[in-house]
Amino acid sequence: MPEFGEKSKALLATCDPDLVLVMERVVRLVDITIICGHRSEADQNAAVASGNSKARWPNSRHNSTPSQAVDWAPWGPGNTIDWSDTSRFFYTAGVIFGVAIELGIDNIRNGADWRRDGRTKGQTFEDLGHTELVKE
Repeated sequence: MPEFGEKSKALLATCDPDLVLVMERVVRLVDITIICGHRSEADQNAAVASGNSKARWPNSRHNSTPSQAVDWAPWGPGNTIDWSDTSRFFYTAGVIFGVAIELGIDNIRNGADWRRDGRTKGQTFEDLGHTELVKE
């Protein structure tokens, strides 16, 4: 059974308890790594500069304490991350949604479906390995 390494555990520990609960269950089903939890001002603005985020500090869900967002990636063959393997990302996002529903956490969305309507086409910014809590 997959489990998080120490770096993933430390990054996940910066996240909201609901995200921690979901991701700890997900890793038992799909081998994933945590890329980012909370982001400092410098890290957030660097993410914008690199094109990995559209939200400047402090407007990202990564900027709250605890973080309301988590970035993750599924491990592929040979313990590598293939960022172009969108099928693996979509599959993992589906597992995350399923686990969240099972746990009664219904305020979650993924960067492939910002509208939370089940449609992944027509997104203006696709961020497949991003999951966040929505406080509407």
